[in-house]
Amino acid sequence: MNASPFNGRIDGLDAVIVAATVVLQASSRRICLFAPKLEARLWNQPAIVDALRGFAASGREREIRILVGEPADLARDCGALVALHQRLPTALQLRQPLEGDEWPAQHPFLLGDDGAILRLDGDGRLGGEIIAPEAGQGRVFQARFDGSWERARPMSELRALGI
Repeated sequence: MNASPFNGRIDGLDAVIVAATVVLQASSRRICLFAPKLEARLWNQPAIVDALRGFAASGREREIRILVGEPADLARDCGALVALHQRLPTALQLRQPLEGDEWPAQHPFLLGDDGAILRLDGDGRLGGEIIAPEAGQGRVFQARFDGSWERARPMSELRALGI
């Protein structure tokens, strides 16, 4: 088995951006992102938004699923991400778990379809851990995410008006 070139603890905005880009580039069809609340310092970064745009635009069957636990102020805090969702609504989808539904995790994570995971610290800290696909944890995260995703409601209030 090949070891991931990027594995282990990461700290700081630059390291998290690099790790997120690695997960995006390793994925072939689907990216799943869960966050109790999207951290604007990270998810509104031009490098992250560009990487998401590149992923979504590089193939017809590409899909980015973003599940946000508390979407209050999402349009204000992560305007670039919301604008990308409005331009590419079938490729980049946003949903919110139903009230009272269990979240897939307590901490934010980015999951590639190859099983790579970027598990973030949350609580305003920019750091976390990147877990290689070889660790086998991706299936567990994917199952939890998929269950929450299926029950979640689409955030139709963020759609652009076709006026």
